[in-house]
Formats: sequence, structure tokens, C-alpha cells
Amino acid sequence: MNVGLVMAAAGLAIAVLGLPVTSANWRRARGERTSGRFTSVCERVRWQQPRLNSAALSAAPKEWQFNGVPMLTRPGWILPRPIPLESVRLEWREAPPDDDGFEAARRNARRMMPRRGGNGRPLSYGEALAEFGGMPNLFNGSTYRPIEMEVADGGLRLTFTPGRYFDHLDTTEVLAYEAAALDLAGKRPGAGGRFRRYLDDPFDLRRRSASLGVITLTVRRADRGSGFYMHQRDGRHVVTAPETIHAIPAGEFAPADVGLQAQRTDFDLWHTIMREYAEEFLDLEEAYGRGGRPLDYERRSPFKELNAARRSGRLQLHVLGIGLDPLTWKPEILTVCAIDAATFDRIFAKMVTRGREGTILDGPRGKGIPFDVEAVHLYADSPNTRSAARACLKLAWLHRAALGLA
Repeated sequence: MNVGLVMAAAGLAIAVLGLPVTSANWRRARGERTSGRFTSVCERVRWQQPRLNSAALSAAPKEWQFNGVPMLTRPGWILPRPIPLESVRLEWREAPPDDDGFEAARRNARRMMPRRGGNGRPLSYGEALAEFGGMPNLFNGSTYRPIEMEVADGGLRLTFTPGRYFDHLDTTEVLAYEAAALDLAGKRPGAGGRFRRYLDDPFDLRRRSASLGVITLTVRRADRGSGFYMHQRDGRHVVTAPETIHAIPAGEFAPADVGLQAQRTDFDLWHTIMREYAEEFLDLEEAYGRGGRPLDYERRSPFKELNAARRSGRLQLHVLGIGLDPLTWKPEILTVCAIDAATFDRIFAKMVTRGREGTILDGPRGKGIPFDVEAVHLYADSPNTRSAARACLKLAWLHRAALGLA
């Protein structure tokens, strides 16, 4: 018997028997590497978003920009003068468009994500944020997905179809992740990665799924000087615009609860704005997307008081335009809400300074940051201020006379 052959065969058998263990170890190590990299990129999204946003804006073609407004826009999207909120026409389509590219976009974006178990299927961005990004409480609630945004008859016409919050994360918000990954690898984040090049046209909302951000600059209007409010957002609790200064309130256009009745009655931008006031100014329990009981906007506080103030003219709400965030291509409608001082003080008598999503910057004695040229430009020109908030400030100051804020 050839002893050498026997020993070789035994070694081969041991090696073959050890393959499953080695393969399992390799898969586990690979999973740890990919999940660790995902966490590192998320940290860069959280702490470097202002710089990434500036790089994206600088790299965008000039024809996508308008007159110093730090967002991506089409002709007419930034309105020549403020219009009442009711001049925005909302249209509903029960089914997605025939040329909907959302699923293909989500498959494409998954290539950047870690795999479940190291060798399983790639996660979506929303799943990865919940599993590895320190956000286990993310909720995949219903949203109103915009598929068309147009200027029409002196106002705006926005068309929507059913959507989900994770759909937006997976194909729109993920652009921030891609830019941060490029930046972490020492590449220019503004140059655009593979997924951004795949989407190609930021204004084609059928190629991906987006959620409409409703951004409201709140101004407490007083005879002896008005004041506005801003929000330092806590990156541990928000995905959109983490660790930036933003207008307040700001939220997603979505129904208040999972019931079919809410999906119909909450197809109203004013309902979203009122709920965000309740959450961000008063720190009331978050209302949308989770419960099963419709909100009573006529009898429940603070909604009944907000409605009464709007009907009486003591609260005036105008739209300044629409645009896309340069980094994430998230569509956002820009509004300004001017509230008479006595009415503001009554409705928000229990206004918090620190809420679930961050800290309110409420100015001297809580009366707002002075709405004057110095303070407006201090925030509007700061790279740490979210692009949509900067746009709101610039446009509100431009139209201050028309808004009754001169």
C-alpha cells in the first residue's frame, strides 16, 4: 500500500469535510464586512449631508436650477408670486402608470446593499436601515406617491398614485447613501454614481418611487416684528435631512392611518401640515400611518383651532413653488404659513423646545427668530440648512410684501 496516497486521500477527505464550516465562516465574515461598511456609509450620510448636498447641487446642470434657489426645478416650478394653498390641484390615479419603472429601479439599487446573512438576497435600503442602520422602528406606511408635477392655470397640478414609505427610501433617499459611499471611497460625490446615472432624469417620477415632502416655513406675524422658526433635526431619529437645520413643520404627504377612509380624506395638503404642527410644535403622538381610527380635524385640538384660524384669516398659507432636493431628488412643495401673534400664542401655548425629531429654534422669548434681512440670510446662506428650507426663506423674503410680512 502506498502510504503517501493514503495520507493524501485522508487529507482530501478532511478538507472536503471542512468545506461547509469554512464556507459558513466565509459567509459570516463577508456579512460582517458588508454590514460594517453599510454602517460606515450611513454615518457619513448622517454627519456629512450638507457637504454632500452642496456637491450634488454644484454638479447639477444649470438648466435644472433657477435664480439662486438651491433646488432642482423645471421652468415655472418656482412661482412668480405666492399662491393660496387651495390653488394647488391634486389628482389621483388608483393604479401606477403603465411605464412604471419602480421595481426595476429597486432591483438596481439593491446592488449597493448588504445581503441578509452574508450570502442571502440583498436587502433594500429601508430593510438595511432597520437591520443595520440603527433605525429598527422605521415604519413602512402608506404614502401618496407623486408621478407628475406641472404648472397649470396659474397654479400647480400634482398627480399621485398609491405608494409606500420604503419604496421612497429604496429608490429615492438611497441616492444620499450612494453619494456617501463614493465620498467614503475617496471619489467625488457630486459626480454621480451608477444608480444616479441609471435614473438619469431627476424629473421623471415614473422611473422611481418618491414621497412628497411638505415643507412649511412658519412665521409668527406681529406688528412690532415677525419671527420664524427652524428645526435642528436629530439624525438618530430621522432619515430625511439628518443633522441639518430645516423649516418646521416638515413631513411626508401621507394618510393619517391605515384605514381606507383616511386614505381618501387625508388626500389634502392642509391635513398633513396640521398633523405636523401637532407633532413637531406640540410633541403630540405621531398620528399618521399606524393607527386605525380616523382623526377628527373639526373637533380635536389643535386641528379645530388651526382650522378656525385659517377660516378667519388669522392664519394664511401660501405656496412658493416646488423643487427637488439636489442630493436625493426628493420632490418637495414649499409653503409659508403666517399666523397672527395672538393666535399663534394661543394655539401653541404648550410648544415644546425639544421634540422626538429634534430641537426647535424659537428665537428670543420663544417669539421666533427675527424675520429681518440679517437673520433670514444667516439661515438661508448656511450650508447646514436644508435646501428646501433655504429656498423657503429666500422666497418668503423676496415676497414678504405679498405675504403681509413687510
